[in-house]
Amino acid sequence: MLPRNPSPVSSSLLLAIGLLLFVPLVAQAQPTRSKTAAQYYNRGNERQAKRDLDGAIEDYTFAITLDPQFALAYNNRGVARYLKGELEPAIADCTEAIELKPDYEEAYRNRGNARQDQGDLDGAIADFSQAIKLKPGLAAGYRDRASARYAKKELDHSLSDYNRAIELDPRCAAAYHNRGMVRKEKGDLAGALADYDLAIKLDPRQALFYAHRGLVKMLQGKDDTAEADFAQCFKLDPALKSPLEAQIKQTRQQRIIHQ
Repeated sequence: MLPRNPSPVSSSLLLAIGLLLFVPLVAQAQPTRSKTAAQYYNRGNERQAKRDLDGAIEDYTFAITLDPQFALAYNNRGVARYLKGELEPAIADCTEAIELKPDYEEAYRNRGNARQDQGDLDGAIADFSQAIKLKPGLAAGYRDRASARYAKKELDHSLSDYNRAIELDPRCAAAYHNRGMVRKEKGDLAGALADYDLAIKLDPRQALFYAHRGLVKMLQGKDDTAEADFAQCFKLDPALKSPLEAQIKQTRQQRIIHQ
């Protein structure tokens, strides 16, 4: 899966924590809500920001008990459950939020991310498409759908979505990195390298960007500059050393086969 959010990076070369682009879409309480429900909701947001997920879930549940129509509380409880790896409850909460607020773009994206992590790529794509329909100018919706389409091996559609995402938000390093992965998969090494260069220029702190750029350079026979990228990757994230070395070995074997 493509990383939806470039930070933090997991120990797997091809996986990063899901928001790429998954960003917890936490909204602010509305003044029309009952005071007590809003207080629990706001404390839940504070707890979630501190990664006290159990505490956040408890507060959102209190808010929902006091105000069963509180769509934002369902959405944010779904985010907390997603972050705990509780995908089914997260999907159920986002679904409830959508039923209460059918134009809730963030809830569609959150449910789509949970569905993608669950392996329901068609369901994820449907949710991201609805989010795009609701907010066609939001780059994140296109990035999310592009990630799901990449996972489904719909490379042309994924590339198209990343192109649109970059048009809408040309400063997002993750979008260039992920588009580079699509281009590499399609055999466009020059295009992939250009995208990795741009991703690194925008955010030089991401170890995964250097790892993937180095692998493309190896395929192009640029071993010296590839080694420099690998060294920078290890410097930024030593935990990537073992999985990257396995990828380097595999890439060398690919070159031998194609020679």
